[in-house]
Amino acid sequence: MGKLRTIVLVLLAWLIVAGTVTAQQAEISKKQDVAVFALGYYGYNIPLEVLANVDAEIQGVFVNLGRFNVLGQTERFSSKDVQDFINLIQTAKQNNTPLPDEVKFGDVQLTEGLLKKLYGAFVVVIPTIVDFKVEKPNNEYQARIKTSVAFLNVAEGTTIGMANIETTGTSKETQTKAVADAINAIPVQLTYEVRKIPAFTLRTQVLKADAFEAKMQFGTDMGVMVGDEYVVVKRSTIGGLVDEREDGLLVIKDVGPQISTAAVRYAGPTLKEGAQLREVPRLGVDVEPYLYYLTYFGNVYGWDLGTTNLTQSKGALAIGAKAALSRGFYDVRPIVGVQINFDTALWLPVIAYAGVEYNIYLRRLALTGTAAFAGASNAIVRILEENYSTSDDPWFTHYGIKLNAGVSYLISRDMRIFVNGGMDYLFGVADSVGGPFQSYGGYGIAAGIAFKL
Repeated sequence: MGKLRTIVLVLLAWLIVAGTVTAQQAEISKKQDVAVFALGYYGYNIPLEVLANVDAEIQGVFVNLGRFNVLGQTERFSSKDVQDFINLIQTAKQNNTPLPDEVKFGDVQLTEGLLKKLYGAFVVVIPTIVDFKVEKPNNEYQARIKTSVAFLNVAEGTTIGMANIETTGTSKETQTKAVADAINAIPVQLTYEVRKIPAFTLRTQVLKADAFEAKMQFGTDMGVMVGDEYVVVKRSTIGGLVDEREDGLLVIKDVGPQISTAAVRYAGPTLKEGAQLREVPRLGVDVEPYLYYLTYFGNVYGWDLGTTNLTQSKGALAIGAKAALSRGFYDVRPIVGVQINFDTALWLPVIAYAGVEYNIYLRRLALTGTAAFAGASNAIVRILEENYSTSDDPWFTHYGIKLNAGVSYLISRDMRIFVNGGMDYLFGVADSVGGPFQSYGGYGIAAGIAFKL
């Protein structure tokens, strides 16, 4: 009897340990089958030329994400037919009834063969335009498009979710250009919305790790890109429930066919071989608002705002915002930005710039250098441009460079603080006129908070 009790206790102990090990094993995402319909736009007068490539671009979103086997469809649903299609699939699943020979939704006719193909797919994706407006309030066409994307789990007959995407476009030249801008913005937003859906968010595991670098399962085979981020997940079982907490952040810096290498921005003891990783869905841009005080290289003699009366200035406070592309980039990243100098002697300069930044990451710390070309005008010229220009080309009165170098610290998964020193110099196209049109430049210090979107 005692021997039997011992055997039972050993078996129970083994089952508990095995269950614990199984519960702690990392979840690994698998490729999923999706059928993507063409963009429905029935009832809206959208120029056909701007729709020429939109279907391929939307389907390309799912292809480029890498985690799907994509079945592209040419049929278009109207917004009112989407729910009817969902109801058809749900009813067939719930009642276990055979599919009809064919079904017609408005102008869309689905054959039995197509229905069976969709019936076998894991997810059906139906994008439709639900609102479209073009206005011209102030010398500029403004287009706004609202797109609804339905994700239907055909295997279960349930709706995974609905993504509502609103995009805008502007143009002083033609309505078509404004609409094209709004249409072309749909794939970028859609990529983000798809990655946000829990059923599509990648989950994988650590293969090897140290304090500064980690290897993880998945590479181009699952659409991993440089700049993607993954959190380290700490898992525990409490009262039969699995509790998940974030315990680290990795940024992908190199992608291979099946294995990717990530830089460790921060991590706790959970980061080790076999640790659970979960993708952090982002739009793929870091937005960095900042304050900047610029001291001119020499005294600047400008004009009082809106006049030609001489006035002296030694420097100015400025506000600005820089945006750095993060998805697809790691240490070298493209940047764009805009800055307004509060100097009335130069008629409130407005500076736009574009260039590159180089980053060196040391866990939470990062050293960053930026070089950019700049174009500038001022508040008065901008007002004239907004009211009288018929071209999308900006009216620049100055061209120049913008350089800076600094340090940042990651205070959370989504935010960092930074400080840097910089130098700006702008050459006036009409320098001989003087005043706000003269060449000027200076050096200064900036500080701000960066938000990872």
